[in-house]
Amino acid sequence: MSLTSDDLVLCAGTLQSTPILDRIDAILAAGFQGTSSFTTDVQQAEAAGVSPKELGKRLADAGLGVAEMDMVSNWFPSATQGPGLLGFTNEQAFDYAEALHARSVTAVVFAAAPSQDELIDSFAALCDHAAERGLLVHLEFIPFSPVRTVGDALAIVEAANRPNGGIMLDAWHLYRSGGTASDVQAAAKHILGVQLDDAPVEPEKNLVAETTQRRLLPGQGDADVPAIIRALRSGGSTAPLGVEVFSETLAALPPEEVARQAFAAAKDCIKKSL
Repeated sequence: MSLTSDDLVLCAGTLQSTPILDRIDAILAAGFQGTSSFTTDVQQAEAAGVSPKELGKRLADAGLGVAEMDMVSNWFPSATQGPGLLGFTNEQAFDYAEALHARSVTAVVFAAAPSQDELIDSFAALCDHAAERGLLVHLEFIPFSPVRTVGDALAIVEAANRPNGGIMLDAWHLYRSGGTASDVQAAAKHILGVQLDDAPVEPEKNLVAETTQRRLLPGQGDADVPAIIRALRSGGSTAPLGVEVFSETLAALPPEEVARQAFAAAKDCIKKSL
């Protein structure tokens, strides 16, 4: 299924404690048109006897598009060679993305800060390789990484100048890096992936713990998610809107309830953005 800007995606992180095959009914019942996948999701399905190709078929037969495969982290020379952050090589991530008919792959930077030239050249090469598979690549900025702001990501993407290369916009990362809706609008044409979530105005001391355990549903914090959505659309982004909320509180609920709450929160933010 080809996903458009009118579609809503429930990202893997929102139901990370539920195996990917067990998420399908909850995602569909809530009203989402798509999902995303971690490389670890595909590995777990393989361990349960379901090949990546079969997993892709089951998702497609259910009518769910796959927005992105998350993630590749060892795509530049100064990064650790071999398996990346989640234990997978770039080729494995691309293989999984292709098998699941994903539209894109997320690239992150968690190694010691490489040079700007290295990042630009390596991102261009990663995009060229992904294009051979029919995949988009989006660079995710993260406030505690070398690519910390949407402006940092935009500079790399523009300099690499690849038609299938762009930015992953996560609302939590935007807010915690000091970004604004104006920054989103300026970068919107290059934003190929979107993850909606929220945060309170006061950050925790440990941002890693906050982002992996205590994100809020979109509209439940102070990030002004409707303004972000408005900026995306007025700026020309055609990416589907995903909901990615890593939350210990939500993880304690049944997956059907998590998906229902995520869909309702996203729809409310979209309504307020109009």
